[in-house]
Amino acid sequence: MNELVSVTIPTYNSEKTLGKCLDLVKQQTYKNIEIIIIDSYSKDKTLEIAKKFKARTIMCKGKLLEARIAGAKASKGKYVLLLDSDQMLEKTAIERAVKKMKEENYDSLWFWERAYNRKKLLPSLYDADRMLVQTYWNPDEDIVLPRFFRRNILLKAYNKIPEEHREACAAQDHIVLWHEIKNLTKKNGMVENAVQHIEPDSLKILFKKQFRWGKTTKEFYRTGLYTHLITKKDGFRKIRGKNLNWSIKSLILRILRGIPYKLGYWFG
Repeated sequence: MNELVSVTIPTYNSEKTLGKCLDLVKQQTYKNIEIIIIDSYSKDKTLEIAKKFKARTIMCKGKLLEARIAGAKASKGKYVLLLDSDQMLEKTAIERAVKKMKEENYDSLWFWERAYNRKKLLPSLYDADRMLVQTYWNPDEDIVLPRFFRRNILLKAYNKIPEEHREACAAQDHIVLWHEIKNLTKKNGMVENAVQHIEPDSLKILFKKQFRWGKTTKEFYRTGLYTHLITKKDGFRKIRGKNLNWSIKSLILRILRGIPYKLGYWFG
């Protein structure tokens, strides 16, 4: 288990979370790792933090999908991990991912994810929504974000996305990638207890984020690509009687997120 793993992280003004994110990457029990920061010309201390952790930095003017692709193309590892700057890896996550890829011959893995700050009200809603999706995940129906890939498979999937429309894709990058990965391979698995995500903890932050995602979704929707997947993702979760608490919290979250999202889509 000595293959190089490339950890790619898109950033833009990410100084509040990037240091903690990179610190946990450095603490991984798996040590053969390269870190690639794909930065969209941050105006804060993001690049200083990246330099402190000896990460390789690439500048990218495009939206999220273009940044992901730039990171994958620049990677040198046999495996590529798509990480976000506000995500915190469990210390054995990469080691367990590599082991699964080798022993069970997977091509991609999604990481079981919790809200990092779930003791707060809004993050607890995000956490319940994730738990609901992940607990009842159906690989043929549900959309999850694969995180860990064989590099050659990841590049094949990205090459399936029309180049002329990549610049319009931001929040929808995981929908597009999951669709193309499923068309290439059925060897897709999961790593338990792998990552925690710092979620919005105020209505103001939630509103700004979802308004922005709604605006970028409209731009991508105009391309006519993957529109059925976007529509499906925007729907409510199924109510699960055995986990009614998660279902209720998920419903509340979908409403809270949906209002600014639709406003961004219609008026952004």
